[in-house]
Amino acid sequence: MNLPQKQKELELWYDWKKGNADALPQLIRSFDPLIQMHVNKYSSAPIPRAAIEAQGRSLAVKALQEYDPNRGAALNTHIVNHLKHLQRYVIDYQNIGKIPEHRGIAISKFNNVKKNLEENLEREPTIVELSEELNWAPKEVERMLSEQRTDITLRQTGEEGGWWDRDFTETDFTKEIIDFYYHQPTTSMEDRKIIEYYFGMAGEPKLAVKDIALRMNKPESYIRRAAKRIAEEIEQARRQHVV
Repeated sequence: MNLPQKQKELELWYDWKKGNADALPQLIRSFDPLIQMHVNKYSSAPIPRAAIEAQGRSLAVKALQEYDPNRGAALNTHIVNHLKHLQRYVIDYQNIGKIPEHRGIAISKFNNVKKNLEENLEREPTIVELSEELNWAPKEVERMLSEQRTDITLRQTGEEGGWWDRDFTETDFTKEIIDFYYHQPTTSMEDRKIIEYYFGMAGEPKLAVKDIALRMNKPESYIRRAAKRIAEEIEQARRQHVV
């Protein structure tokens, strides 16, 4: 990395610390090649790449939050030191003895087996057939099917005119996908704020749509439409990385 690039990133960091929220996605985008380089070290790990990338971005954000230029270390060096924690993350999540069945791996396995059975049988497989093929208990298959029907979906409740309620399975992998989407450079600042209020992220409380609308000075209908679109995009991102 040349010196002008380092200076630009440091200036962006100062800008962000002064309150310019738009500087954060620019910083994450600038450091993405560095993040990807560290993520590539674990390409053979039995963990969805999106989950490792999301963790890498979270570590980078944490490094940016904790960085103190008065301590002498360069900004990119500070981020590299934080990215070293990816190794512990990968070890923990691929250690089946420590975590019986990581949800990301389980979902990927389930979807692959289900898809193969559908192609071979030319129909939807039964719970018994899935259970035998996966070597899972039927109740576990039923639970997975139930989770996939509700995973990161928003349903219209009809209460107070009907707003989009939270109805998603809070697994570690799901949270990582939400975090991944949140830190994407293409995610607007307005969408980030809705996500913060909707999921209780970045120190914000979980709020109902009417309260989000008041906080953001927007009509409730506008927040409902935005929340539905965001949920659909997050769900699409999750499915792309578990199938």
